[in-house]
Amino acid sequence: MATKNISIDLTEATLQAATERAQLEGRTLDAVVAELLTTYAGGEPEPVLTTYTVKRGDSLARIAREIYGDPHKYPLLQQANNLTDPGRIWVGQVLVVPSLAGPKSTPAPAPAPPTPAPVVTPPATPPTPAPPVTPPPPAAPPTPAPPVTPPTLQPAPLPPEPPAPPKVDPCAAIAGQNYGTLPIVGPPTDRPADKHGDINLALRGYEKTGAKAGLIDMSGPTDHRAPQLASLFADKRTPEITAVYRVNNWDWGRNARGNPVTDFEVTLAGLKVAPGEVIGVPKADYDIGQGYQVLVLYASQERITLKYTGEDSVVSGYAIHIDGVCVEPGLLALYQKMNAEGRRKLPALRAEQPLGRARGPEIQVAIRDTGRFMDPRVRKDWWRGR
Repeated sequence: MATKNISIDLTEATLQAATERAQLEGRTLDAVVAELLTTYAGGEPEPVLTTYTVKRGDSLARIAREIYGDPHKYPLLQQANNLTDPGRIWVGQVLVVPSLAGPKSTPAPAPAPPTPAPVVTPPATPPTPAPPVTPPPPAAPPTPAPPVTPPTLQPAPLPPEPPAPPKVDPCAAIAGQNYGTLPIVGPPTDRPADKHGDINLALRGYEKTGAKAGLIDMSGPTDHRAPQLASLFADKRTPEITAVYRVNNWDWGRNARGNPVTDFEVTLAGLKVAPGEVIGVPKADYDIGQGYQVLVLYASQERITLKYTGEDSVVSGYAIHIDGVCVEPGLLALYQKMNAEGRRKLPALRAEQPLGRARGPEIQVAIRDTGRFMDPRVRKDWWRGR
C-alpha cells in the first residue's frame, strides 16, 4: 500500500473538536483525522470540519434543526461525534458538524507532491504530533456505512403553555331560564324607577370606607327568615369581602344625593366573584305568591333591585340592591316591557334563580329592612352558620 506524508492546517476550534473526539474514543489524534480523510476520499458526503459549541437548552435535534434545517438529521451529529447516547451532551462541548454535501461524481485527480506547509503554531496545550497520514488508494471504493436507526427516545418536547381561561360574555343569555310576572300590591311607584332614589342605587352612589372587610358579629335579635347572601352563588360559598362602602342618603326635598348614611359603618359590601359568574336570588323564607320570592323593582345592564314583598317600593320588608351584574337579557327585556306598560305587573323570581352574571371581579351588595340600609357583613342576620 502506497503512503504519503502530508501536512494539514487546522483551525483551533477544529483541532479542539478532533482532540476531544480522540480522547472520548481512546484513540490518537492522527487516527481520528485519518478516518475523516479516508471517508472523504472514499466518496462519502464531504466531512467539512466545522464545529458547534453546545449552549444551555441544546439537544442534538435542536442543533440539527439550526444547522441542517431538519431535526431528524441529528444522527449525523451523533455518528460524527461517536455519541452512544444522543441525549448526553453538555454545555461548552465542541461538536464536529459534518456537511450534507453529496458524493463526488468522480474521484479527484491525484495531487502533485505538496510544497512543505508552514509549521502550524499549536495551542497552549498541544497534543503529541501525529505521524504522517497515509490515505488509501483512490480506486478502492469504501464500504457503505449501515444506516443509523434513530433511537426510540426522542428529545423531550417543551411543556405546553397552560390554556387561557375561557372568557364569558357577562351579558350572554343564561340557558334554561324563564321568568314570570306578578301583579304588584298597591299602586305603582310615584315617579319613574330610573329616577327614584330608593329604587335605582346609581342615583345615591356610594364610597369606600376603611372599616373591616370581613364578616362581623353583632348582638341583638334576628329574623331567621331573612335573605341569606351565600345563596347569591351557585356553590353557596362565603366569598371574600374585597371592599366595604357607605351608601349615600337621598335628599327628597332637592331630589338629589346627600351625605353618606351613618346608621352603620358599612352599608354595602364588595364581594369577590369570577367575571362571568352566574348570580342568583338570595334565598329567604318568604313567598310573595305562586312560589315566587321577589319582585324586580329595577333592572339595567349594570344593576338590579329585588323586593321580598309585593309592593312597588322599599318601605316595607326586605330589599336588596346588587351592582356590578349584567342582568340576564331575557329578564331585562321583561322588566323593560312591564315598566313601559305602567308597572301594574313586575317580573317575579324564585329563590336562587339566576338573574345575571358578574361583570368583573367584584359585585356590590346592599340590603335594606323597611327602607333602612343595614350592615351586610353581620353574620347572625345575612350569613348564618358562616
